Amino acid sequence: MKNILTGIAALIVGAFTLIMATVMGLFISVAALLTTPFIKRKVAYAHAETRFNRANMHAAPHGSNTIDGEYEDVSHR
Repeated sequence: MKNILTGIAALIVGAFTLIMATVMGLFISVAALLTTPFIKRKVAYAHAETRFNRANMHAAPHGSNTIDGEYEDVSHR
């Protein structure tokens, strides 16, 4: 009798686990389908921005040696 009750409890717990995993998987897959266009758009924008920055980096005049930033004269040290 004890084994039958334990088996029934195990079946109930197993069924509950499978149902919850199915529900969670369904929600995650729906969320992935809904967010895919937004993620693709952000990745495309980041890729275009990177290509634009690389193109501008190489467009600088070849004779310049100027580095943007603060200047501190260290010749008197």
